[in-house]
Amino acid sequence: MTMSERHEDGAAFAAPTGPGAPPAPADPGATDATGPALAPFRARIDAIDREIVALLNERAEIALEIGRIKQVTGRRAVRDARREAEVLEHVTNASAGLFPEPELVALYRKLIAATRRVQHAQRRRAGAGAVPVAGAARDAGAAAGEARDPGTPPDPGA
Repeated sequence: MTMSERHEDGAAFAAPTGPGAPPAPADPGATDATGPALAPFRARIDAIDREIVALLNERAEIALEIGRIKQVTGRRAVRDARREAEVLEHVTNASAGLFPEPELVALYRKLIAATRRVQHAQRRRAGAGAVPVAGAARDAGAAAGEARDPGTPPDPGA
C-alpha cells in the first residue's frame, strides 16, 4: 500500500507504508511538546475516521439493497448518471467550504465508482446462484477492480 505525499514543488509521489516500510520522516518543525499538544486533536480525527468508515459501510449496505431492487425490477444498468450528478450536487451544496470543492467532488466520484463495483460484485454473485445478504458489501472488496460500467474510465486507484 502506498500513501501519496508531495515534494516541495507540489508534485505528488508515493511513499511506501505498512510493514517493512521505512519510518516516516520526522517533522523538522516539531518539538517534544508538539506531540502532547496534538494528541487530543489526533484522537478526535481517529474517532471521526472510525465514524466515516462506519458510515461508508452503511452506505454500501444501502447500495446493495438498491442494487437488489434494480435487479428484481429488471433494470440492467447499474450506473445512473443523473443520480450521480444529484449526489455530487448535494454534497457540494452541503459543504461548509472548508474542504476544497474539486477534492470533495473527486472523493465522491471515487466513492460512487466503488459503490458501483459493490453492486457489480453483487450481480455476479446473484448470477452465480448466491443470494445477496447483509454484510456482502465487505465481501465485494475482492472483486473491486474487476467490473465497471462501459464508458466509465478505469479507476487508477483500484
